[in-house]
Amino acid sequence: MTVRIDDKVLTEAIAGAHAAADIAHGDVSQWAGIEKYAATRGEDPTPARAAVIIDLLGMPAGTTNEAAYEAAAQAMLLDFGPSPLREQLVAWSREDFTVAEPLLAVFTGHGTDVEHPVIEVDESELTKLAAWLTAEHGAPVEILRAEVIGGGFSRRMWRTTVSINGRQRNVIVRIEQGGMFGTETTTEVAAMRGLLKAGYRVPAILHVEPTGSVLGEPFFVMEEVRGEVRLDDAGLDDIIRSVADLHKVPVTAIDESGRSAQQVISDNIDGWLALYRAHAPLPIPLIEQGAAWLRANLEPTGPSVIVHGDAGPGNALFDTEKGLTVLDWEFAHVGDAAEDWAYLALIRGRRTMSPEAWKARLTETIGLEYTELQWRNWLAYNHFRGACVNLTALTVFTEGSHRTADQLAIGIAVHLRFLGQLLDITCE
Repeated sequence: MTVRIDDKVLTEAIAGAHAAADIAHGDVSQWAGIEKYAATRGEDPTPARAAVIIDLLGMPAGTTNEAAYEAAAQAMLLDFGPSPLREQLVAWSREDFTVAEPLLAVFTGHGTDVEHPVIEVDESELTKLAAWLTAEHGAPVEILRAEVIGGGFSRRMWRTTVSINGRQRNVIVRIEQGGMFGTETTTEVAAMRGLLKAGYRVPAILHVEPTGSVLGEPFFVMEEVRGEVRLDDAGLDDIIRSVADLHKVPVTAIDESGRSAQQVISDNIDGWLALYRAHAPLPIPLIEQGAAWLRANLEPTGPSVIVHGDAGPGNALFDTEKGLTVLDWEFAHVGDAAEDWAYLALIRGRRTMSPEAWKARLTETIGLEYTELQWRNWLAYNHFRGACVNLTALTVFTEGSHRTADQLAIGIAVHLRFLGQLLDITCE
């Protein structure tokens, strides 16, 4: 259903971006796309659609919009098959995606070829960080350099050089952004520490501030890993092997619950549902429909493993001496190996080669083979997850103090793209 931002919030955000003239909020072309979206999106269709739902479900006159949407969500959760209601919901979803197309053009994506401008970190934040690090070390800490690392959306990241007793060290600071993607510093740190202890190469965690009292959001400091993103054949094969190696790490490194593989799948679906419900302004019946479809169709492809959740070329750095290091662990969790492979081959990796080429490469490199049904079902799972988690960006944009063009694009257009792709499978 319609995911819409309040007119006042949108107008204020556009005005604020123009007044700041700050590349950190997005470049001029991005905000031009947002202005086009604001000018062409039309009136809020929610009341008219609620009236249609009320009629289709035979609800009493005077039923509120929220109650109508909730009833439609419950109907889709109970029966995900064809119905006049589902047909109408899908048609509305397609309309919404068309309206949101100017926002999709705004999204910078995860391309490794995107050049991000150098953005200096605000001096007041550096002063707070230096004071906190001084207390952590018990010795004066001076920050010699700090710049924003572009390309990430779940965290603000700074590439920082610190001096402790005259000795310099390069570190990365990863700061939460108001619950973006529903990920948390504490779980990311726990996963990274567990993996490092198990012998899997991830950056070492140096300091953790979980309260948000220093920079306004929880953050952690980790070692800076030098290296380059590689898209050559050997580099891509190494990435594949690194994911396969991750799946061999005992799940007890991050989770000792001992759940069955089927229970893990069920819990993960519940988790994404809870996340969407916490951030959607109104129930979204087609996400509920997707959850019901997954429960009926999704089966484990093997024992549960540790899943990266965002595996791809952009999250791996190669160093001639230290080899490959995998980054960005905010989505790490216990799940099915097919989560990572379907995401890599069918979604994240499409910038480098086609899905069929990825499938062939996985077979050649590590002997991985899934049936077409397994590929389809786990692709649907990833689209479902994407539709749920990207909604959080709309909350961050609406409530946050640092609104970016990408946040709005993710929260509306990218969310709708994942939802539309989910419908292509679950409503075929």
